[in-house]
Amino acid sequence: MRDEFSVISLCGSDPRLQSPYGERKGDFLSIADVPAAGHRILYGPHVSLPAGHYRFELRFKLQCRGEGLVTVDLSRSGGHREFYLRRCFEWELKRGLIRISHALGAFTDAFELRLYAGKGFKACIERLQITTRTAA
Repeated sequence: MRDEFSVISLCGSDPRLQSPYGERKGDFLSIADVPAAGHRILYGPHVSLPAGHYRFELRFKLQCRGEGLVTVDLSRSGGHREFYLRRCFEWELKRGLIRISHALGAFTDAFELRLYAGKGFKACIERLQITTRTAA
């Protein structure tokens, strides 16, 4: 038996990735002008995912760290059910890559990855990739 992989890859400018502080520039979503700590700065893509084991990779270029914590979570649209929440590590922010491995136990409609940050945070979102592994 061998593993097979299915990939959803979204460039930063994909309209399914949303931000109240973002501006689409080419293939990227540029985020700036976050007014205070604890704001949701990125969310989406609002896709349906079957139960399975997933790897989520958010790639970005950090331009300014800003104030306060930076956190990431996985949830259903609108945060109606949170599956995973954690603080982002400083080395992840400097490297520009957040990776999360997580199993979804049931079909999830309107799935979203959300990123929260504070005043002064500036980044260029390059890509969100969702990979699932299934046994063949």
